[in-house]
Amino acid sequence: MTRTLRALVYGDVDLNLIDGSAVWAQSTVQALSRAGCRTRLVLKAPVETGRLTDPLAGLPGVTVVRPYEEHLVPGQGAHPLSPYQASQLLARLDEEEPCDLLVLRGRRLVKQIVGDGHFHGRIWAYLTDIPQSPAQMTEQDRVDLARIADASRQLLCQTEELRCFLEAWVPEACGRAVLCPPAVPEPGFPVPQRDALRDPVRLVYTGKFAPRWNTLPMTRLPARLAERGIRAELHAVGDKIHQDAAHPGFDTAMAEALRTTPEVVHHGGVPREEAMRIAADCDLGLGWRDPSLDASLELSTKVLEFGSLGLPVVLNRTPAHEALLGTDYPLFVPGDAALADAVDAVTVAVRDPGARQLAADRCTAAAR
Repeated sequence: MTRTLRALVYGDVDLNLIDGSAVWAQSTVQALSRAGCRTRLVLKAPVETGRLTDPLAGLPGVTVVRPYEEHLVPGQGAHPLSPYQASQLLARLDEEEPCDLLVLRGRRLVKQIVGDGHFHGRIWAYLTDIPQSPAQMTEQDRVDLARIADASRQLLCQTEELRCFLEAWVPEACGRAVLCPPAVPEPGFPVPQRDALRDPVRLVYTGKFAPRWNTLPMTRLPARLAERGIRAELHAVGDKIHQDAAHPGFDTAMAEALRTTPEVVHHGGVPREEAMRIAADCDLGLGWRDPSLDASLELSTKVLEFGSLGLPVVLNRTPAHEALLGTDYPLFVPGDAALADAVDAVTVAVRDPGARQLAADRCTAAAR
């Protein structure tokens, strides 16, 4: 008789705030449950909202471990667990009930756990916050990643490009780096048919609000489109506004724009399925970002979520996006990805039904 595999999952992410890394934790637990694993998800911070954890409660074999509420760590949760605290707690949980695999996200966290040595050979490390170009890769980075690779059973890479880059620069990763694309659930509701655009046209963005994600310029899209005779609304979903030392005042300006800009509808933080329902009721997804992210070897989960809903997506022209959607994808934002370029791409989607349908078909195929 085959023994049920036991998994521990921990991400250096706060599941009270909805962004890609928090959704990753939820998706990973869902995938492990469907694979038949007995899975414990250990939370970094006390639960303030169950938007991401509540959907896991009824899954077969899944336990959500709440360290502060269960008095597994000292204090009242004024601060989320540090990598050191997380490493000590995970080792204690493993001693009480040994796991077969430990799925982790976050380089600082993985480095701490590797250094402690308790889980050698059982780590499945999901690494995104690592150098992703030769210019960024230092010798210390390479040494750190080599130690992580040596201690890991699997290195989970979001894209084939990231896997190849990691193996090229960290030989120890060869044979351990495996492709693990973003997990996108099937919509749990009927996806509406889009025979025509709504009036006003509904643009949608879901995720964190951060300078390099162009979320502040996005709030100006309806006004700029109005200058071209296009009535539009921006539907923004999420509640994580970054404080960025390189962009002082961004958080205040972003919150004000979401609250007061005409034709901007801020839905706040909602469960993932509700975010997908909101997006499904829109016409065009936004994945347009600052050009500094064009060299990333990662793939935005929201692009695939929008695609699973049949939405065309406006996003930067990058090698990774061209490989995914084709060089002739009609809704790429070219050049320096300025606001005017994004307005041009949205205008194409609104006024050219053929281009809009081609983009929707490509995004749907990519998600599938």
